[in-house]
Amino acid sequence: MTEIDDAPALVSLTLSFRPLATQIGPLRTLLSDLCKPHVADPDGLSRLLLAAHELLENIVKYSVGEVAEFHLRLEAKASGLVVRMSTKNRAAPERMADARWRLDALAAANDPIAHYDELIRESAGRRDVSGLGLARIPAESEMELYYATEQDWLILTAEGKAAERVSR
Repeated sequence: MTEIDDAPALVSLTLSFRPLATQIGPLRTLLSDLCKPHVADPDGLSRLLLAAHELLENIVKYSVGEVAEFHLRLEAKASGLVVRMSTKNRAAPERMADARWRLDALAAANDPIAHYDELIRESAGRRDVSGLGLARIPAESEMELYYATEQDWLILTAEGKAAERVSR
């Protein structure tokens, strides 16, 4: 896990909301507007936003219930910018079982990119859920992805280096 402590955050955001598909774009824009002044590297910002987008999309697609949570914390460390994003949402039992199966397979994969490539091959031609979204996070954003469950709550955490340096 990436080291994030009680140092002052460059960005700290906590949202509690009823998830709707129409919110993904505006929330991604908000996150971009909040983080862009601090992330000098366009690739780093793009990776951060990709992970945020996939986490938000997961909430919208798989939540049951009225409330979901999204948390983001961006900190400057000696080694660069570090980001931690987490989500918490209720999931139906069949969705929870599917999420656990996919996330356990992802955690067991020695190479997240090879695992993602395999998922792409397996999902070719499917018209239902592809299962690619969360696998994109470690494969394309270079962040680690963890999960936990508490009864019918699914808690996801993505964290890693956002950039080598801080914008001034």
